[in-house]
Parts: sequence; structure tokens; C-alpha cells
Amino acid sequence: MRYRFDSYIFDTDNAQLRGPQGEIALRPITVLVLRYLIENAQRLIGHEELLDKVWGRQAVSVGVVSQSIRELRQALGDSARNSRFIETKHKLGYRFLLQPEPLAEATDGPDPAAADTPSVELPARTVPVPEATSGRFSSGARAATVIVLGSVVVALLVWRPWHSARDAERAETWPAVEVLHDGRPREPQALAWYVEGIDALRRDDLLTARDRFERVLKREPGSVAAMTALADTRARSGMLVEARAWAASAAAAAGGLPRTDQLRLEGFRAGLEYRRNESIAALQALHQLDPGDADAGFRLLDALIDAARMNEAGELLGQLDAMKSPAVDRARLSLMKARMAAIRGDQKARAQAAEAAFDLASSDHARVDALLELAAARMLAGDLDEVRASLARIDAMLQATPWPAAAPRRQMLGAMLLREEGKFAESIASFDAAAESALALGQRSMALTARRDAAFVMTNLGEHARAVSQLTGLLEESKQLGDPRAEASTLDVLSIAQQRAGDLEAAEVSAKAALQACLETGDIGGEASARNNLGMLLARSGRTADAQEQWEKALALFERGGDRRGEATTRSNLAILYARAGRVDAAREANEAALVAFREVDATLDVARLQFNLGVQDRRAGRIVAAEARFREALDGFSRMRASDFRLQVIASLGELLLLRADLEGADTLLSAVELDEGVPAQRRAAIETARARQAALRGENESADAGFRLALELRERAGLEDWVRMSELDLSELAARQGRLEAAEQSARELRRAMRAGNDAHAAAQAGVLLAGTLIAQGRVEQAERMLDDLEKELLENPDALLTLRVDLLRASLRPASKGAALERVAARARDTGFELLALRAEMLAEGAGSALARAELGRRGVAVDGMPPPIPY
Repeated sequence: MRYRFDSYIFDTDNAQLRGPQGEIALRPITVLVLRYLIENAQRLIGHEELLDKVWGRQAVSVGVVSQSIRELRQALGDSARNSRFIETKHKLGYRFLLQPEPLAEATDGPDPAAADTPSVELPARTVPVPEATSGRFSSGARAATVIVLGSVVVALLVWRPWHSARDAERAETWPAVEVLHDGRPREPQALAWYVEGIDALRRDDLLTARDRFERVLKREPGSVAAMTALADTRARSGMLVEARAWAASAAAAAGGLPRTDQLRLEGFRAGLEYRRNESIAALQALHQLDPGDADAGFRLLDALIDAARMNEAGELLGQLDAMKSPAVDRARLSLMKARMAAIRGDQKARAQAAEAAFDLASSDHARVDALLELAAARMLAGDLDEVRASLARIDAMLQATPWPAAAPRRQMLGAMLLREEGKFAESIASFDAAAESALALGQRSMALTARRDAAFVMTNLGEHARAVSQLTGLLEESKQLGDPRAEASTLDVLSIAQQRAGDLEAAEVSAKAALQACLETGDIGGEASARNNLGMLLARSGRTADAQEQWEKALALFERGGDRRGEATTRSNLAILYARAGRVDAAREANEAALVAFREVDATLDVARLQFNLGVQDRRAGRIVAAEARFREALDGFSRMRASDFRLQVIASLGELLLLRADLEGADTLLSAVELDEGVPAQRRAAIETARARQAALRGENESADAGFRLALELRERAGLEDWVRMSELDLSELAARQGRLEAAEQSARELRRAMRAGNDAHAAAQAGVLLAGTLIAQGRVEQAERMLDDLEKELLENPDALLTLRVDLLRASLRPASKGAALERVAARARDTGFELLALRAEMLAEGAGSALARAELGRRGVAVDGMPPPIPY
């Protein structure tokens, strides 16, 4: 049916709108909106009715309706204020004001303008108009976002479609990018457009591919291969709702296809809808029907990896590798090996596979793909010089052989490099440029990924509100695209931004929503990462039991998916919980196992982080020399990799360790070199401020110490770090005791100890108990102090800590006047043997023996204030 209104003609059969200047390009969904308005002219149509009739009640917002209405008004030269064609009734809906005039049907025959005029409409009515389908999507070309330990790393696990000799007689014409091998157009011009579309799709030229396939379907609406290719094109663009609709139309028209192509289509469509097991079953049947079909094997391998069935994927990879057929693209096979290595977290093996793919590649495009993969592997391994070298090689190749579709990925890698170098503003600008390039190429999902990564960098820059605002918009966009994986990744980053903004309640809602999105899609790897991130949030909020539950579930999922790096990360997180609960042996065992796994996959950053965690455990065990060595190795690793966030935490911990060794000069050199700007995360800045405040307290600079502890307290409160807030309060209580304000210190220490025990933080509760016992002794309340020390000795038997044990022994010795001197001398000797020189000197000074004056002088020489602090209060 054709309609005329004003100076426009709308052809519903060919989905074509023409005006005085010729054909007007509209999005397919907007064409459907116009058709529904015209067929219901002069009737008020509500938003909900349009969503039902046009979008098929997909999970989209009302905003998609207004977007199509704006597009129609722009095409027709209409306006909302002075409407000639489409009237808006606020909160009610829309009305097409004119009564279109039905025209006689056009005669059959080709449109002479069709060969030169691009078409962007849906197929004619001879093929069922795509109905939106439910379910989830698994794409062959995608960028996976891996969030580990509060940092976002974008691993470009991009599977590129490669040329394959599927049909011997069509080896040069039909590359592996083609989903179906039958149902192609028969009309010569339509077939020519189809070939052009397939070639464009092979180059990732999504706009040209879409245009050609839509031209085909206008000329020959029944081409199942063209419908499927268009579905693939829209999926690669990130437009999953449209992709599923086209795949459904293809399936409805596919009754006459051979069994092999029906299986191809079945597997493809099930993948779009996240019906992973059904997709695998169809592709397995296809592979069994024709074991020599290498492309079917690659598609099955992709589906198995996507479903985290890594053992089966490994077996199939071996079978493909063993095939002698020239149909097996060895470069493509090497990139699949790189992808599997990336999932394991083995960046070294990933880089080796990418280098092999480069050597085996038969085209410049394939070589660029391999170099992009190599650069991503080097990035995650922390080898930034090699990343720069790879990017230089890519730039040289793209200059010699331009390939526009590679530009966004190249720009994203450059943006990541800037981020790793700490150049956050430049990184954000580069991510934004990548998003613009991707949008210009029709790569909506790539653009969304780039803007999401830019938002994460904003959190590093301290621009939390800006990040939250951008991510909220991206979340709505990912919902409209119908991509729950993008939705989950966006929610993960949003949760991090909300945490850093101090809104822990909103952060938990986002983290749980991310987990739910992964559960709905059956995304095993995504679920594991989401549980790991949720566990971190819960741990930081003091909900250790809930955190442990999430991490144990994540560990099982990482093990199931063969992700060694994810497994090691979760073990190291659990080790932190074990250490806080006083389970020292369990913590060390978990960390050592994680360290072995991280070294296996050449994860330099994670090795440095584990060395730091093991250094903390060495410090608690009284192995101070070993602890200092681990801290310095971690500091060197984080500095080389420009991991400024972790680097600050190591500096704070190493500075405090030097204070315990009475090396105030070394601590000052380390801490004074740190510059803190507004972009430093609150938790790291608080750690540095705390270390500086403790140094000031030892020097007797109480006002400076008080200001530093209060600033750390404020930062931790703002960030919602409840456990750390209590530690800052304990620091202030200890400072009060040093100044002789014993009653206030006692009351605060008592309340904090109660809260820490309720939160199952055994180590912190013991620290509060030591301070409480010291204040009781200083006030002469010996009996209460004795009971507290008895309790502490029992607690430290269950949860050993060398420094706290020495402090308890020092306090116990001060209660025995007859043997006080000898007991304190023994405490001093043990402290010195383990490296706690500050406590050793304090014990010698309190012993009041021959060495007391020497100890006092030595403390003074090292810059430690020795006057004004009540005698039993230990450093």
C-alpha cells in the first residue's frame, strides 16, 4: 500500500518514504513507527500502544518512542510546537494529523533508482516483519571488560571473521564471515549487493554492509542469507534487539534451507538470545555432519568458550589444530588460542599466540588484528614499552594500508596506555575520541565500551559525580540496545564510581544488579567477576561473612571456567579476610597459592600485590626484614607499571614499617616525596595521611598528628569505609593517651574494641585491647588491666601477632615491680631480634636500668619524643 500526504509518498510494501527531494533515509524502527501512525491516522496513540505494536514490548524505555518521533519530525520538516503532521499530547501520546490518501499500487518491476539509492528500511510484507524476540546475545566480535580488584582492564578479546574455503567452488567469493551458505539472492543486482555486503562485513565496514543487505532485501525480500547477514551486522554494531528480530524473520523463512544451514541459523539465533546450550547443540550437530567444515568448528569453539566450557573448547582446539586441511586458517586458530589464554589470565601465552598469528597472517588486516591482540596482552602484563612498540607498528601498517574499522580499537589501546601512565585527562579525551570514531563507523557497542572506560578513568581523577552521570546514561543505552552483558559491565563500573563517591548503598544496588544481569544471561565469567566485586564492596563495608560467601562462589566459578588469574585473585581476597579473622596459616596458604598462580600466568601487577599482602603477614609474624623486602619488591613493581593507586598503599605501609624500626629519617624520605592531589582515591590518601600523622606523633608534634588523623577519618567516612573509620578513631584515642588524656582514651578504646569484636575484626580488636590495658595501668587500675591482659593473651594465641604480643608483654612486665627491669630487658631483646627497634628502645628506657639512659638518648637521636607520655603506654 502507498499513501500520499502533503508532498510526501509513503510506500509500506517497500518501506520507503519519498519527499520533494527524493527518498528520505530513516531507521527501520522509525519506518515502522511512521507506518503505524499513518495506518491509525487522526487517532491518539499512547506511548504504551506504540511500544507494544512497534517494539513488541522489548525491555526498552519510553524514550525510544520520542527518539523516533523526533527523527520523523526532522525528516518531514515538522516541529512539536507548530505541528503539521505529528501532534504530541503531553503524557498521552501522539496523533498523525492528516488523513493520508491511498494510491493505486505501483506496477511490478525493478525500481530504476534502486541501484544508486541507499535503502535503510525493513523488508517488504512478503516476508514477515521482524518481531522482537526475548533472550540474550553472544557475539563473535566483542570487547570483554574484566573488572578485578576495583580496576577496570579492557581486554580486546576480539574474534575476527576470517576468510575460509568453506565451499570449494566459492573459496574466493564466500569467506567465513558468511553465516549461511544457501538462501542467497538470485536476482543479479541483489546478488551483487549481497557480495558487496559480505565483503564489507569482512572488513568490519558495518555501515556499508548494512546498506547493501537492506538494498538486497528491498529487491528480494525472501533472501534468508541476506536477513541473517543483516542480523549479524546489527549484532556486531551492538543493536541486539534489531539483530534478534532479523534472525527471527530469517528463521521463519528458512524452511527450504538444507539441514546444515538450518543448523547454522539455529546456532546463530540461539547465540543471539543467550541460549548457549542450544547454540552449542546445533553447532555440534553441524560439526558432526561435516567434520571437515573448519568454519563450523571455529563457530562451535567460540560458543564453547562463551559458555565457559573450557575443557571441551580445549579438546576442539586441538582437533582443529591437528586438521591438515588448507581450510583451517592458522592465523585465526592462533588468535583463538590467544583468546583462551586471555581467559586463563595467561598474558605471556596470549602474547605468544598473537605473535604466531601475526607470522601466519596472509593480509595486512589480519596482521593488524594480531598486533592489537599483542598490545592488549602486553598492557595487562604491565610491559608498557612493548605496548608502545606494538602501537607504533600498528600505526605504520594502518598508514600504509588504511583500515578505518581498526581505528577505534587502536585509539582505545592508546587511551589505556595513557591511563596506565597516570595521564587521566588525556586518557579520557582519547577514550572519547575512540567512541566518536566507533559511532561514525556504526560500532555502537564499541562506542559504549569506550565511554564506559572513560567514566572509570574519571573516578581515578576524582570526578565521581561526572562518572556516575555518564554511566547512568550508558546504562539506559545498553538496555535499549538489548545487551545485558554491556549492562552488567556498566553496572560494575557504576558500582565502583558510587563507592568512591561514598554512596555505598547505591553501590551495593548496582553491584547486585550487575550480578543479576550475568545470572540471567548464564555468563559464567561475568558472574564470577561480579561476585568478586560485590565481595570487595561487602568487605569494605565490614560485612565479612557475606563477602566470604561471594568470594567462595566466585572462586568455584573461576575454577570451572579455567580462569587462573581470576582464581588467584579471589584466593588473595579471601586471604585478607582470613588474616583479619586471625587465621594466619590459612591466609598465608591462600596467598602463597595465589602467588604461584599469578607467576604461572605472568601477571606482574598481581605478583606485586601479592608480595604486598605477604609482606603484611610477615610483619604480623615478626619477620620484619622479610616484610620490608616484600614491600620494596611490591613498590618497585607498582612503580614500574605506574600503578599509582597500589603504589600509594605500599608507600604508606612501608613508611609505617620503617617507623616500627625507629627509622624516622627513612620514613620521612619516603612519605615526604608523595604528592597527594584531589584525584587520589580516599582510601589511599587516608593511608598516607595516617602514616604521616604517626610519624608526627612520634616526634611529639601532637597538633600535626591530630590534624592528620582527623583528615584520614574524614576521608574514610566520606568513602564509607566503616572498618577503617574505626581504625582512625583508635589512632585518635592512642594520641589522647600519649598526651595523658587517659579517661577519654579508655572510654573510646573500650567502645571501639566492642564494635570491632562485633564486626569479627580480631586484629583490630586486639589493638584496641592493648591501648585499653595501657590506659588502665596508667590510671592505677591494676586488677582490671590484669584481666584485660589475660583476655588479650588468649586472643593472641588464636590470632597471633608478633608486635601486639610484645606490647602485651611490655604491659605485663610493668605490673611486676620486683622483676620489672629484667622482664622489660627480655621484651627489648625479643623485639630487637624480630626487628621492632622502636619498641625495643621503649622497653629499655622503661626498664630504668643501666641501658635506660642510652635508650633515651638513642630515641632522641632518631627524632622520637621521649617526654610527656605515660610510662606504660607502648609505642
